[in-house]
Amino acid sequence: MNSIFWVGTKESDIVCTGCFFQGSVTACGSGRHGNQSFSNETRKRINYNAANAEYTEYLHEKIGERIGQNSASEIMYYNPYYAHFLDKNLQRHVCCLNNKPILDVLRSKCEMRIMASEYIPIVPFARVLGKDVASYIAQSPNTHKYIIQENISSGGEGTYLLSSREDFPILSDEGTYLVSRYYDKSISININFLVFDDKIILFPPSVQIVRPLNGKMIFGGSDYFIEKYHKYFCADEVFDSTLKIAENLRKIGYRGICGFDYIASPEGLMFLECNPRFQASSFLLNLALDKIGLPSVQEMNYMAFHHEKSPEFDFTSLQIPFSCIAVSDKSYLSPIMPRPEWNEHKNVIDILDDGFVPNLKCENDAYLYRIIFSTSITDLNPEYRIVTFDNLIQPSKDWYSKIMSNDILALKISLLNQGIYIPKETHNYLKKIGGIKTSVFDSIDIILPNSMVINCPYKINYADFSPFSIEEADGKLQLYFYNTFLHTITLEQTDPHRERRTVANGVPYRRLSYLGGDRLRIHHTDICVFKKNKKPCRFCNLPVNGFHFSLDDIYEVIDFYLQQGGFRHILIGGGSERIDYESDTLLKLVKYIRRQTDMPIYVMCLPIADKKTLRELYMAGVTEIGFNLEIWETENAEMLMPGKGKISRQDYFNSLKNAVQIWQTPGSVRSLLIVGLEPRGILKKAVEAFCLEGIMPILSVFRPLPETEMETSLPPTNEFLYSVYQELEQVCNKYGQHLGPDCFCCQNNTLSLPW
Repeated sequence: MNSIFWVGTKESDIVCTGCFFQGSVTACGSGRHGNQSFSNETRKRINYNAANAEYTEYLHEKIGERIGQNSASEIMYYNPYYAHFLDKNLQRHVCCLNNKPILDVLRSKCEMRIMASEYIPIVPFARVLGKDVASYIAQSPNTHKYIIQENISSGGEGTYLLSSREDFPILSDEGTYLVSRYYDKSISININFLVFDDKIILFPPSVQIVRPLNGKMIFGGSDYFIEKYHKYFCADEVFDSTLKIAENLRKIGYRGICGFDYIASPEGLMFLECNPRFQASSFLLNLALDKIGLPSVQEMNYMAFHHEKSPEFDFTSLQIPFSCIAVSDKSYLSPIMPRPEWNEHKNVIDILDDGFVPNLKCENDAYLYRIIFSTSITDLNPEYRIVTFDNLIQPSKDWYSKIMSNDILALKISLLNQGIYIPKETHNYLKKIGGIKTSVFDSIDIILPNSMVINCPYKINYADFSPFSIEEADGKLQLYFYNTFLHTITLEQTDPHRERRTVANGVPYRRLSYLGGDRLRIHHTDICVFKKNKKPCRFCNLPVNGFHFSLDDIYEVIDFYLQQGGFRHILIGGGSERIDYESDTLLKLVKYIRRQTDMPIYVMCLPIADKKTLRELYMAGVTEIGFNLEIWETENAEMLMPGKGKISRQDYFNSLKNAVQIWQTPGSVRSLLIVGLEPRGILKKAVEAFCLEGIMPILSVFRPLPETEMETSLPPTNEFLYSVYQELEQVCNKYGQHLGPDCFCCQNNTLSLPW
């Protein structure tokens, strides 16, 4: 075989290709192992999806040098179309090149949708000149969001999301654009395939991470874990659709690597565009092929052009246990360099930096590095939208501005959701002064200068990737966001004496109680009756085997803390027991506390329908009571909470309405909903139903906790939470209420602000 070298955007595109290539010329690369890269030699990182004359000149120069050194060398392009602009003496060295007229058709979004429409459904569109796009949309009878695409573009460059008729992109008057409805509820799908003389090789499809960002639709990575999306599209449907069009490509003479993009929406699978080149996801295929000893995609591409027989293997069944995030530069923020902890993360396979170092000059939207994961990094939210954990993607300019302008709601949501990164140096400092006091939900409570307490996860999956970090400077703790200082903060200190205390049978105090903020939380039980009966809530990490303790043990803990002081009110809650047993225990505890103090007592338990029991609790001294519904829709509740979800919504409402009649004080009867597991329309319906009955709604943000069935699920996005809060607070205001709780400190882990 002749000496072959690679020409493309990233050196890492040829990982796991063995000795097939003798070198590479790329936009981004290390400058080692036979690589020559524009970024390494110029110290500049460019947006290679946009035209760049300097980079084009660099490629041609380096290709010429390589051919000059070895006239037998061959060239393989990531995007072969650009080989047609090489000098003819160089072009004849390109080993895998389709005719330009064929590529012109395939690269045209208009032409390909027209071709595909003969075989399968396509995304409906209008072909419009740039100067006419505004008037076309103005005359449209609907109010949909629109996607405006240049007829030929890639990587999200030239693709615009028009969310209002005023927010219009700058378009070329005589340029051809596709105007399509934006399918807000959709999944973007990509499939790689190879066209041989004898057949079409189809690889499994991936979900594309494509999201609106600052007016553009930006590609940000791929996820091959598609099993979770089987309700919305199936691989066989993608295979069948692709094969129909690909066979036509084979007939017109196209060979080698290619890719199709689709969207899956409630309206079905629709063809979007053709990419007659290697795909951004192709390198992940190589990782999977290498594991089982099969040729790389590049090697098979070479075979296809040299009329070799295709390999005998069912590539549709290829296992590709990978996902990937591509990090790009944004002019409005300082990018976080890959942290050492990322390489050690249980789900990180590799970080491909392609020669990226901190001192490179970067254009806006320039590629920086890629992170490969061994698990899915996407999820479908309750509103049928693909989401990626906010820690793994860069914020929009609008969200970044909110944080930097001290929008307190945005800051609280981000910290609640994204958690916090604590470097080793800060860990060591905190150890010296007593250690980190952990809070509920694998988190810590940070206190802002305005005394707001925010519950920040730091042990959950991907918390190490959070853009928020705590640094120590001169004995003070400082909160940073993308390496920019925000606030000096404080943390509650642990009390080693308290941490070591146990009751007589050895059960630690911390399993019976938790002192945080201005509240003492007492666990009336350490057992969940539903988990005990093997019907646990899928998102709960309460241990299966709880500690057994008596009422006397709890009394001992209560006595100790009342003597110590330092809190304003008491919450009794925790696990759950049989309702008759639970009610009896709660009543005894309340009476015991009330004999010693008049501070407020909040009880949180399973719904109690019996008015007599409720009245007894009220008379004993309970000032606030909560029965947490958590999930509104019955079907969803039973799926996510197989045990607790069997308690009907009517049972909850009967108990809550009875409690409202007894307690009467506004805000004293509450129910909690989890945000992120149901559509906002359902949440709105639930909050309105609570407000109508005088029940205070409390919103808790879904957090994928370790050692739960939903550990690998994703929390809702920051933007979603922000809009949900605004919408639901308005609903509450309509009824003279607000999102609870009232207590400033107890709002630490809820979607709420001081009232």
